[in-house]
Amino acid sequence: MKPSSVNINKSIQAISFYLVRRLSKEENCSSEEALKELLKTMTYELLQDKESCLYAESPEYVWSMLKDEKEGDMESWLAI
Repeated sequence: MKPSSVNINKSIQAISFYLVRRLSKEENCSSEEALKELLKTMTYELLQDKESCLYAESPEYVWSMLKDEKEGDMESWLAI
């Protein structure tokens, strides 16, 4: 069964919210600053690309991708 566009969008929104909360906590910054930082990342860009199906992964999985990107460890993405 193919997920509906509404469900995909809700999943993307929920994961994005999780990422902003984690970034805000980890970097000790406001949610607004965390959101601005998130919007600049390739991880967020990939999450927005519905063909990547990253929305189907857990928020923790996407968080680990974001951490890898911030640390410059893009090689771990090759397994995707």
